[in-house]
Amino acid sequence: MDGSKNGFVPHGKHLIAGEWVAAETTFRSEPAHGAAHDYGVGTPALVNAAVGAAEEAFWTYGYSDIETRARFLEAIADEIEARAEAITEIGT
Repeated sequence: MDGSKNGFVPHGKHLIAGEWVAAETTFRSEPAHGAAHDYGVGTPALVNAAVGAAEEAFWTYGYSDIETRARFLEAIADEIEARAEAITEIGT
């Protein structure tokens, strides 16, 4: 699978606090079938940035009401279900 079927083509960046952050180094995948892609290497600095962003997001999301959180989680579930076939293909 080349990624274009599901609309996403890996680009070697990490999504941290809503922004795509380039990694210092990348590695190339070696799939059993389909196109290979470059992925960003997760460094301790990138992990720390992501954890810091998650902690900051908690103050908004963590204290939101249950209905808001339920709608958010349902939206995520809907997106996963819409991409179930592609996710399964990528995973295998």
